[in-house]
Amino acid sequence: MAYYNRNGEALNIGKRKMEYLSSGYCGTVSHDNEIILKEYFSNTWEDCRLSAEMFDMLRDVNNDHFIELFEIYSNINKSKLEEDEVNHKKFIVDAYTAKYYSDDSVNVLYEPIDYILDNFHELEKLFDIFTDNAILTDDIRRKNTILGHSGIVIIDPDTFSISIMPKHRIAIWNKIKLLALFRSVLKSSMNDIENCDDGLMNIFFNLGAVDVDSKTDVTYELSKELKHVKWPREYLKKIDKEN
Repeated sequence: MAYYNRNGEALNIGKRKMEYLSSGYCGTVSHDNEIILKEYFSNTWEDCRLSAEMFDMLRDVNNDHFIELFEIYSNINKSKLEEDEVNHKKFIVDAYTAKYYSDDSVNVLYEPIDYILDNFHELEKLFDIFTDNAILTDDIRRKNTILGHSGIVIIDPDTFSISIMPKHRIAIWNKIKLLALFRSVLKSSMNDIENCDDGLMNIFFNLGAVDVDSKTDVTYELSKELKHVKWPREYLKKIDKEN
């Protein structure tokens, strides 16, 4: 069998020289410096795959801080694909293509404070778009982001889902996930610092421990603590002296 999209068109990698990039619990990713191809393992649960409906919604987001999605495919022969369409069976996503982003592995502690605050301000607006479209984000962490000099990009939205919860509850959920990303980025950056004891790390980590409601301005809450420093590492030194 081969990969086909919903129009019955086969995935044609052609002369692209795809190289292995990474793998996780759900599948593997290859790339050629222009596109990525994510292929789910055959035993990956449906909840851990992009649905066709979710893909269509996310492809229309068109935001610099969110992965640009190209197409979805099913590992099925063409006649079976046509049969399933006639019988109105759900299109199961076995693979998808998207834009490739180079990860510069920026350490946010050594970037000007505006890097993290400006990026999270834009990410918060992105998450508001998700909320307005009843999308619950999930698995938002450093591993599923690109930290580039030009900005932070959310990738790997496989476990995003459409919710029937009231909008204010979706908003709270997504703000909590955004804060989880902030803490994950900090933790990843701090792991690169020598002689950073656990106590100091926990204090700095608690920067992202903000109580939220549906109206909370997450970036503003973070900026209240960070506005007196030019680089996040200065905040680290500040709390070290205080303790």
